[in-house]
Amino acid sequence: MKILIKPEDIVRRCLWNSFAYYIVGTEKESQKILEENKEFEISEEDALVIGLLKVIETDNLIHKFNSHIKDVLTNKTKKVNNKLLVNKNVLESSIDTFMANFPDYWEIPLNYKKNLEDLLDYVEVYKEGLDKLEIHSHEDRNIKFEMYSSNSVKKLLKFNY
Repeated sequence: MKILIKPEDIVRRCLWNSFAYYIVGTEKESQKILEENKEFEISEEDALVIGLLKVIETDNLIHKFNSHIKDVLTNKTKKVNNKLLVNKNVLESSIDTFMANFPDYWEIPLNYKKNLEDLLDYVEVYKEGLDKLEIHSHEDRNIKFEMYSSNSVKKLLKFNY
């Protein structure tokens, strides 16, 4: 299969962080590729690694963020004392990872600018909501973990976007 794509299209699909990390390798080279924004052929294996083959392009970034958080909750929640909990650091790291899909050096197209601004506002409000949640302490192998209730984290997501 021949896959032709522009770097900006990878950013629009919220896959830039994976592309930069797994395929390109360096921040400097990633920045150069995105600034040139030349169409290139990506191998089917590389497309599979970054998730390009399973993603649909949409400009509804809040929906993409919500889907990302739901995936994290689905995969990282664990049952502790009959409560479903997710590690606080894992959740915060996953938010930062998602936001890294939109690098500072990306020249944002006008039709995408409003959506990205809405996402930034939404994530800020979401993080403020996380700060207000009760933190559960869990000890595993003599290591203490701070955890959130998965249900509380999910309730912070707004699905009316």
